[in-house]
Amino acid sequence: MQYNSYTEWDPLRSMMVADIDTDNTAIASDIFKLQGKHLSTLVEKTKKMLDTLSDTLSDRGVEIIRPNPKNFTGKHRFPCLNIRDRLGVVGKKLLQYSHGEDYKSLPACYDLPVNFTFPRFSNHMIWNGEQMMNDVPYLEGANLIRCGNIIFCTIEDTGNELGIDVLHNVIGNEYTIVPITKVKNHLDAHINFINDKLMLYDARMDISEIRPHIPNVKTVPIVYEKSKETDIVWPDIQDDDIENTNLLMSNTISIDPETVICLNAKYNDIEFFHTNGIHCISIDWPEQWLVNAGLHCFTVDLIRDGKLRNPFDKT
Repeated sequence: MQYNSYTEWDPLRSMMVADIDTDNTAIASDIFKLQGKHLSTLVEKTKKMLDTLSDTLSDRGVEIIRPNPKNFTGKHRFPCLNIRDRLGVVGKKLLQYSHGEDYKSLPACYDLPVNFTFPRFSNHMIWNGEQMMNDVPYLEGANLIRCGNIIFCTIEDTGNELGIDVLHNVIGNEYTIVPITKVKNHLDAHINFINDKLMLYDARMDISEIRPHIPNVKTVPIVYEKSKETDIVWPDIQDDDIENTNLLMSNTISIDPETVICLNAKYNDIEFFHTNGIHCISIDWPEQWLVNAGLHCFTVDLIRDGKLRNPFDKT
């Protein structure tokens, strides 16, 4: 396969969509410690959502590739779900990013030629307790937001400076990698470039490190609100720390600059996109908050139209 993907929004031609082995009785959940019927139901509903996503993209002419979760060994809540963490295309190269000891067999699930694999290290060399160190390179794919020759990349909790150095050596000096220090964990949970004219961001986020690079982009803050303490977020499951947002953040995939796919989009969300010249396709999956991830996490774009450029340079 000839990979080609420089941005998050150029017209999409080929995409990997996550998958789940519903027959795997070893699947474990680290969210709410679900077991038995609840866990089985969550797995089934997540599988249905992923299949619906695949069909929706395929109907619009996108080639779909799925990983094979049956090749995964070991316990993990959903072995081939958050594939964006582990794989990603930058330009014409498919990179396999860093992964800890729980993911030793994960590469066997992907039947794709990988151009570069980040070196693996034992967990104690990467983290000191919950603190990420900078002694060995580490970087997860969801830390990156690709905008042509500008790549924004977080270096807290799931990446470090040495990881960015490795990335730069692999992709070359044609790219400018902007380290983001104002956000912990994955950047795709906090900013979302719908196209080269519109960026959505977590209203709690300081975007001062990003603004100088996007002078002509409309930036829209998204306000997060806490659910009520008594909210039942799933049958028999209560939680007082679920963040309720209108899902315009990391949960969209741009099929092209004028078309996005969302999870659980409400009327106001669809109207928001419409007023910005964007058609919004919504997929229902109310269980999203139990898994704590979105469509960007569950996909890896392999081929998009476009070439290396600075999409924000209007001169």
